[in-house]
This record gives sequence, C-alpha cells and structure tokens, in this order.
Amino acid sequence: MRTCSAIVPAAGLSSRYGGPNKLLQEWGDCTVVGTVVRALLASGLPVYVVTGRDADLVTVAVEPVATVLNPEYKQGLGTSIAAGVANAPKSDGYLIALGDMPGLRVDVVRSLLEAFETVPLNSIVVPVYADEPKRIGHPVLFGSAYRNDLLALTGDSGARSIIDSAGGRLVHIFVGGSLPDLDEPE
Repeated sequence: MRTCSAIVPAAGLSSRYGGPNKLLQEWGDCTVVGTVVRALLASGLPVYVVTGRDADLVTVAVEPVATVLNPEYKQGLGTSIAAGVANAPKSDGYLIALGDMPGLRVDVVRSLLEAFETVPLNSIVVPVYADEPKRIGHPVLFGSAYRNDLLALTGDSGARSIIDSAGGRLVHIFVGGSLPDLDEPE
C-alpha cells in the first residue's frame, strides 16, 4: 500500500469572506477547518495543517493533528502548499485538501486513494463531481514525482500550473454530488 500525506492549507486571509477567519466559523459541532481534518483522519491519512492567519486558534481547532506555520502566508496559497509538503514526511503521494471545504466527503478521499494505488507516481488524481462535470474538483492527489514542483510553489494560484501541465498524467475519478468552497458568509 502506498503512503500518502494530507496537506491542509489553512493559512489564508479570508479576504473574500469579509473579516472573520472563515476557517474558524462554526460548522455543525466543529469548525470549518476542523470538519475538513475530521474527514481526512476518517480516511486514515496523516494530516498536516498549514497555519498563518490566527495560527494559534487554527492549531487549537485542528487538534490533535500536526501544524506548521507558514511565515509567508500573505503571499498566497502556493506558499502554504509548499510549506506543508516540506514539513510532511516524504510520501508516495500528497493529497492537497483546502481548509475551506467542510463538505469534503470520506468516500471521495477513499476513491482518490484507491485510484492512486493503480497509477504511476507521476500521476495526479482529481475528482470530477457529477454536479460540475466540466470542472476538476478537490481534493487533488499528487504523486511523489511532483514533490519538487509542489515545494517550488509561490503566489496565490496554488498548484493550478502543475495540474494544467500534467496532460495525460491527469487521472479523473468521477464522483457524485459537489464540493463547494466557503468564500462568502452566505
């Protein structure tokens, strides 16, 4: 069985949310980011949460998982992904799960992991949700061949450039429903 680390960028400014840190908002009996972490832990993955804004509060919200502070978090998502990968143990794969997607489902994560077992390590496994069939969804699982590319990320576009250049190494897994992110209070 291949090893995989889950990286949760949870360092952002929540600027589109309009003030409060959206990751710390209540979601059911937890917080938004805590709900994401629960789903990943239920999938059997080791989880590494990258903090920035409100680092102490985010750390408490995701206990007992490991956290790493990204001192460059204001520069964007790419720096948080890079910090998470740098602080996770070398693995066969890195699953990037955004901290503002509390609807993350265990069955989707497990489907990605199952597909990852059968593809080369230079593959990227992505979900395509039935409600948004023309769009790549989250989370995204990168094979270890992309470790250096992930470590080199900067700016706010995340890993989009890596995904866009994958070509035939991009493996689509079709799943039901959708996975909206939480950008605005509504």
